[in-house]
Amino acid sequence: MRIAIPQLNYHTGDIQKNQEIMLQAIRKARSEKADLIVFPELAVCGPMAGDWLEREDFIDACRMAVDRLAEACGPMAAIIGAPNLDISNGIMYNSAYFIQNGEVCDGVHKTILSDYDIFNESRYFVAGEDNSSIRFRNQNIRILFDEYETEFIEKQDSLVIFVGTAPFTTDSLNYRKTILESISRKYGKPIVSLNYTGGATSVLFDGNSMVYTPKGTSVCQMRSFTEDFQTIDLTKLNSLPPIKNKPDTPIALIHNALVNGIRDYFYKHGFTRAVLGLSGGIDSAVVAALAAEALGKDKVMGLLMPSVYSTDHSVTDAIELAENIGMPYETLPIKEIYNGYLQSLKPLFKDLPFNVAEENLQARIRGTLVMAASNKFGSILLNTSNKSEAAVGYGTLYGDMCGSLSVIGDLYKTEVYKLAVYLNREKTIIPENTIRKAPSAELRPDQKDQDSLPPYDILDTILKLYVEENRSAKEIKAQGYNPETVDHIIQLVTRNEYKRAQCPPILKISKKAFGSGRRMPF
Repeated sequence: MRIAIPQLNYHTGDIQKNQEIMLQAIRKARSEKADLIVFPELAVCGPMAGDWLEREDFIDACRMAVDRLAEACGPMAAIIGAPNLDISNGIMYNSAYFIQNGEVCDGVHKTILSDYDIFNESRYFVAGEDNSSIRFRNQNIRILFDEYETEFIEKQDSLVIFVGTAPFTTDSLNYRKTILESISRKYGKPIVSLNYTGGATSVLFDGNSMVYTPKGTSVCQMRSFTEDFQTIDLTKLNSLPPIKNKPDTPIALIHNALVNGIRDYFYKHGFTRAVLGLSGGIDSAVVAALAAEALGKDKVMGLLMPSVYSTDHSVTDAIELAENIGMPYETLPIKEIYNGYLQSLKPLFKDLPFNVAEENLQARIRGTLVMAASNKFGSILLNTSNKSEAAVGYGTLYGDMCGSLSVIGDLYKTEVYKLAVYLNREKTIIPENTIRKAPSAELRPDQKDQDSLPPYDILDTILKLYVEENRSAKEIKAQGYNPETVDHIIQLVTRNEYKRAQCPPILKISKKAFGSGRRMPF
């Protein structure tokens, strides 16, 4: 049996676009004389379709697309993932339809729904109660959605196809490889595992669809973050050479994920140009470099907005960055605007001492200027806040927290520095002074981040334990961290939930990003 495996970049909620790219894959599979083509779960509607799934007209359109795809298959069989509404009882399933001879003739429903992290499938679907194998070409094909359904695998099954998809994290690929190798060895079955590629706003999919032999050998691994297409002959599976790809480093994975996340966000939303503030600091420098790589250096505009507290090296570092990248930039000093605001506020502030109000006023002036540029030139503002800052509230609402997409909002500050070094692996893009100097918001004289925060290596470790590993304060203190520091950090994280609720969508690269995946009251 020859199986065609298209790895596609599906468009969330765009049934027509998904139908078009699936039809292209069907035509290619037929030209390669495939017996069966396989598409992943919910391919017709795309990933993370949300409350589109509550619309009856949307579900009807999905089913009509399945019928059109079935007709296009002709003599070739297909497995197509789509929402499936049982009109007799109003129950909707996450289903994999089986197509044969141009008609829907069978299928299976997902039996264990995903309701962790970013997922909320029980809001839309009802879990199926059973999973029967599909009979095709005198073989039994077992269609599963994830590893938790392996109890359905039977001795007479000839092939296992995983149609469930996995969002990207830095650990997701290694986890999938380990699971698939273990399942194929345990049950002695060849396995085809599908995945999306591309992004659904903040959620990224890395591709890497795979095929394993019954002995647990990987003989096909499709490309990362790229559309791909493979046709596998099951009769020749054991003669294929094992895959010996050198794994990417975690920071290389993060780089690739973020570049593709930016590119896909702009492509799928019909945007072409980006704008951001360049402060001379590490965060804006890294975001600018990633955006230029994703969109093209001429499509990213940097605005330098120095205030009275900005140091000379911050301005020169920002200019050096822009020139290293080759991106356009403009300088818009905010000193006079800031003084004008202070003068207007004087009757209200009177002789009260300088505090966070005056500091944040500068960030909000900058936010207004970059948003004005966004509106005037049709550019999308990229947010440059990192996860460490977002966690402890070290950011200004309606100022540096502005933006349509948070590029590094799931990277701790220490990871941002590592990414900067990686970006400089072939030539200097991020100025060395930007990497070496102490980080500062430069909102008051001689300000440094560490004036009010622990060193980032300590802060980030505590944050990761608390936010991603769900460790309690007691457990973190038991690892030797200063009890007062731990309590203070956790208090800051809790206090600033309301700020994070107003953040732009964050490109997700960890197992617990701020945003839809972290459901905390505020």
